[in-house]
Order: sequence, then C-alpha cells, then structure tokens
Amino acid sequence: MKRVLLFFLVGFGLLLSSCGKHGGTSLQFDADSARVLIEQAIADSLIPGAVLCVVDEGEIVHLEAYGYRAIVPEHEKMTKHTIFDLASVSKPTGAGTAALLLIKEGRLSPDDLVCKYIPNYHSDVTVRHLMTHYSGLPSYLNANWLQKQYLEAKGEKAPQNATIVSGDSAKARGDEALRRDFTIDAIATCHRPSAVGELYRYSCLNFISLQRVVETIVGTDINTYLRSALYEPQGWKTMGWLPDKADLECIAPTEWNENIQLRGDVHDPLARVMMCGISGNAGVFATAKEIGKWAIWYMEQPQELRVSACNAGLWTEDVPLVADTLQTTVESRHTGYTGTNVVLWPEYNRAVVLLAHRVHPHDKGSMYKLRSAIKELVRP
Repeated sequence: MKRVLLFFLVGFGLLLSSCGKHGGTSLQFDADSARVLIEQAIADSLIPGAVLCVVDEGEIVHLEAYGYRAIVPEHEKMTKHTIFDLASVSKPTGAGTAALLLIKEGRLSPDDLVCKYIPNYHSDVTVRHLMTHYSGLPSYLNANWLQKQYLEAKGEKAPQNATIVSGDSAKARGDEALRRDFTIDAIATCHRPSAVGELYRYSCLNFISLQRVVETIVGTDINTYLRSALYEPQGWKTMGWLPDKADLECIAPTEWNENIQLRGDVHDPLARVMMCGISGNAGVFATAKEIGKWAIWYMEQPQELRVSACNAGLWTEDVPLVADTLQTTVESRHTGYTGTNVVLWPEYNRAVVLLAHRVHPHDKGSMYKLRSAIKELVRP
C-alpha cells in the first residue's frame, strides 16, 4: 500500500511539474467572464467594440468579436476579420521586429551608434538606447508645427487651419520622401531634455529613428521589407503599413467627426502628417488573429535573441511605467493609443491580444480597466 501511495505521489508531482513555467499549463480560459467585461465596456461607451485573441502553448485558443466595428456614419457589426490601426503596438510588431530580424542575421547590433546609419544624428545614441527609450529624446514632436516648418522651408505657406494631410494627399503632392527626410533631420538635431542613458522617457521619436536605421540597412522602406521578409511568408496578408484600400470596409475607423474622418489612414498625427503613413512609431494595421500569430512567432524565437534585440521594444518588468503596474517577472507587453493591447508571457508560451478602437468616433473612450481585467483572466 505504501508503494502504491509513493508511486501516486511521484506521478502527481511529475504532473504538477509538467504544468510549470515552460508550457504545458493548459489555460482554462473563462470566455464568459471576458464577454461580460467587454460587453460592459461597450455598454458604458468606453469602446464601440473589440476583438479578443488568446494564445496558449503555441496555438490560438480563443478568438471572438464583440460590439461594433463602426457606429458612425452607420453601425457595422464587429467581426473577427476586422483590421485595426495598432497605434504604438506598431513599435514591437513593426520596427522592433525588423530590428530583431536584422540582429538575428548579424546585420545590426543593438550597440551600434545610430549615427552610423543617420550621419547627422546625436553622436552618443545607440540602437539599444532607441529600443529601450533611454536616448534622451523628447517624447514627441507636434505634427502641425513640424509641417509648418517643412512648408516654410520649401517656401510654401502653411494652411490657415493647419490641415493635416493623409498619406494619399502627400503622395499626390509627390513629397512623401521629403517629408520623411525632414522629420528624421528634425529628430537628429532636436534638443534633448536629458542626457543619453540618464532616464527612461517613452518617445515615438526613438522608433521613427529605428525605422530609418532599418531602412538604411535593407535599402527599401520598412513596409516593403517586413511584408516580404516576414508578414507575407507567415500568411499575415493584411498586416503592414498603408493598408490596401480594397480592404477599407474591413478596417475599424478611428476618429470620425466634422473635422477628421479616419478609416485606413493612421490615427497618430506625426505618422500621418510627416511620415505619410509609414512610421516606426505607429501605422501598422492588422487583425487580432495576425497579432496572435505574431506573438506565437515572437515567443518561438530564442530567448537569447529576444533579450539581445531588447525584446523588440516590448515593455518588460524593468520599464518604470506608472500606467499599468499589474505585471509578473516574465511579462512583456505594449499598448496603443487607439485602444490596442498585447501581453506575452514567453516562459509560459501564452499571450493575449485585445484590439479595440476607443477613439471612435470621438477620442473619449478608455481601455485602462478593461485591458487590466482581461489580462488577469489569462495571466499564468
């Protein structure tokens, strides 16, 4: 009897150990609780709708749409295939991923000086400083102000109402490359509020700079590079900057009012006005399923590579963000201004993607409580 009990205890111990950190923790996801949380946020007018994707053990185990893709100019039901403006989730899934690929190939080092690729850039900033937000750069540059400076430099008068152009209108004007170059030059020579390495300051300018580093190495724009090097080979057909206008009805609109109507144009002003839709800080469009697949791909990369590549720009426990203190020692994450969110636990091979568009139709919604509550349903 003692021997039987011993075998039972040993077997039970092995079962528990197989459910440890490195996969095997079969997630018992409470889909009903998730639905209640999301539908309550919709009822409270915090978001018009959302798509939730849950990844466990290298597989998508839950994918569901809730609410509406659009509520103006008319109501459209949300679908699992809805394409979202990822906003700052573009940083890890776009420029950060491109940098990881180049580091993997030995074509880029995180300790390279940025001025190696952008000659007039601040001489003490490395790629690592960009990806970890320790460059000392300001958080942002006002898009209308920068456009005014650009037009004046060209001898043109800025619009009276500071009209923000879209990627299409910039293309029609034939000045996309000039606008992007002007923006990079402004970042390369701007005043820095703090010294390099002195303190963490989250900055969109870091990833616009990283974009130019990538483009200098690969010899083409980052959208063309990532679509051919990763997105399309992986089957992520809608993922990328400048979404196909043929997919317009599948894209969740962002702000939509008498002044601005955005559907398929990136919401972020700097990315839209001066970077003309292809920008390291924002502008990637994708479905929740594609970001779930990206999370699976990312977690399959060797840990040494992920660490060397600064976690592709994902926030980790070392990032002192006040906005979200709920985290574990193995958590990597990023949010986007429009209402997007991705959280990964690579040690557990688990991730959650929650894509919403809280800025539709007016920039008044909120995702803070919802994303934290959803994360708690998935956290290992």
